[in-house]
Amino acid sequence: MRAALLVDPYYNGPSSLEIRREYLAPIAEMFPDVQIIPYVIPGRTGTQLLPQDIAILHQQFANIRAVKEATGDFENMKLTRKLCGKDFDILSGDDDKTFKMMTDPEIMASGVISVASNIAPAAVQKMSNLILEGRIEEAKTICDKLNPLFQIVTVKTVEETPFGNVTVKARNPLPCKTLMNIIGMPSGPARQPLGKMTRKGIEIVLKAAREVYEKSPEILKPVEDFFDVKLSERLYKEKFWKDLTYD
Repeated sequence: MRAALLVDPYYNGPSSLEIRREYLAPIAEMFPDVQIIPYVIPGRTGTQLLPQDIAILHQQFANIRAVKEATGDFENMKLTRKLCGKDFDILSGDDDKTFKMMTDPEIMASGVISVASNIAPAAVQKMSNLILEGRIEEAKTICDKLNPLFQIVTVKTVEETPFGNVTVKARNPLPCKTLMNIIGMPSGPARQPLGKMTRKGIEIVLKAAREVYEKSPEILKPVEDFFDVKLSERLYKEKFWKDLTYD
């Protein structure tokens, strides 16, 4: 194993100090030949490894030289860069923030650990590489084409129940896996307790995919070519998604 992505411990709510001393530091010390990448995503874990503790870890361990940053907080990212220096990789954990993170001189993200790359890996990789090459306008063009896919990482709908309306939030990986199944990519179902999307949710996913397919067909063409599928059918015929929603 060359690298390990370690998400902040959830539920128990440890402080950033505890995450550093009781979690990341012992693992980094025990496995010095493995690159340890902290994954900071407070919206999922309810806790957060802070930039100050990331900087201490980077100073103490040669195998901690990157972070997957999914706080959504650009000021937090800027502080990480300031404290950790230029020899540290900040990796975007939010597709829709990657362009900003990679082009902001105070953040200078190195790339992205991407959700949308499960569907359009070539386009996401090309966008990232173009930014690193300084070809920003070309990268922005690709980013704009990918944006509909970036927006379905989480899908929110309002659904009716016998007791009133409720908000249903379909979070990653459910929308992505659902779209992969629709367009003919091997994905399988989401594992319980994740399940299926609502009909309204599926329509949001389909609208995004159709927009990409109709306006920028080159983004999804590799899917058609590699998996020998016709998106002109799979994105428009209900038989391809009727079993992927709740009744």
